[in-house]
Amino acid sequence: MIPSKFLRLIISKSHKIKLEDFAWNKEFEEKIFRIKFVDGREKISLKTIFKDGYNIGNCLLTSYYVSSILEDPLICTGKVEILKGTKNSPNGDHVWIETEDYIVDTTLMIRFPKSHRYAKYYKKDADITPNFSPEDINYQNDIYQRKNNLYEYYNSLYKIEF
Repeated sequence: MIPSKFLRLIISKSHKIKLEDFAWNKEFEEKIFRIKFVDGREKISLKTIFKDGYNIGNCLLTSYYVSSILEDPLICTGKVEILKGTKNSPNGDHVWIETEDYIVDTTLMIRFPKSHRYAKYYKKDADITPNFSPEDINYQNDIYQRKNNLYEYYNSLYKIEF
């Protein structure tokens, strides 16, 4: 199972909401999973990134790549209430994508209308243009940690404190 699905379930249960209703549909997911990029000397697909959970904690980078296939995307930074207390976002700091009609969250792998009541959890501070090239940031540390200590890696993804 994709790690983001577990994280959605944990957050849904702890906040009594139904994030699963907005999980990426198959068509949208497949479109994203076809994106490929070079990381160091290795060519990687976003399918690998999402299936192995490397998207969790790498919201800026995954938002950058996913925004490349969306129409008129804005990469947004701010606070997301439902992520507060997670290992990678203890204060709710997060990056996501907004289009004219949708909020796209690459950590939770959800997409929902900006008019939906869940939009209240996303408090935007700014629209940003990433000031880096894809070569400046990579997934190698996550890949190394996962390969060498799988239990610790997955345990780190789901830590939520209240």
